[in-house]
Parts: sequence; structure tokens; C-alpha cells
Amino acid sequence: MKLVVIVDDNESVATSLAIAIATIPGVTTTITHHPSGALRLFEDEENGRTISAIVTDFNLPHFDGLELIRQVREIERYRSLPAILITAEENLAAANGCILNTPNAIFRKPFSVREVCRVLEKLLA
Repeated sequence: MKLVVIVDDNESVATSLAIAIATIPGVTTTITHHPSGALRLFEDEENGRTISAIVTDFNLPHFDGLELIRQVREIERYRSLPAILITAEENLAAANGCILNTPNAIFRKPFSVREVCRVLEKLLA
């Protein structure tokens, strides 16, 4: 099973993403509402599970989704982790030229959960 971490401080958005993503064959999800909780999941070598992708909101408490992606990709085994960013920002200055925090896909709110699943499925293939 491939594990996808969903990071969103809006519980209903996180839950709807989790339900939809769980319909992808061979994929399971876990939700965290805070970037520090997400980082703990990635740093926890003891869980014996490798995370296959991250779907994160841009606006998170303490630091944004791009910073979360950058910090996760600084962990050696997650250097090329597929990442999807969801944002309400109109003018997102993507990545400051840094490959570590460049998401594989960006979806603007309101977004199609079905389209997120389609792109994620391609990224996990």
C-alpha cells in the first residue's frame, strides 16, 4: 500500500480529500492538520512505512505548504517525493527557483477532488 499524507487545517477539506484519494487502488491516507505533525510523520523511521506522496494546503499554521514541501524533501529518502499543493492564493510566487519546494502540481481553490486524484494517481504510477 502506498501512503499519502494530507496536510490541511480545514478538517472538511482534509476529510474529503482522504475519502477520494482512498478510492485509488493500493493507496491509503493519513491526515494531519499541522505542518509540524506532518514533519513528525516523515521523520519517524520507526513506523516502518515509507510515505509515497504529500497533498498539502498552502496556508498552514506557522509555515506554508511550500516550506513544508522543502523541509520534507530535505530528508534524504524523500528528496523526490511527489507533492501536490492546494491554494486559494491568486499570485503564488511558486518556488523561488528552489527545486526542493516546487510542487509537482498546484490546484487553486475551488478545486476538483477528482482532478487531484487523477494527477496523484499519475504521480504514484
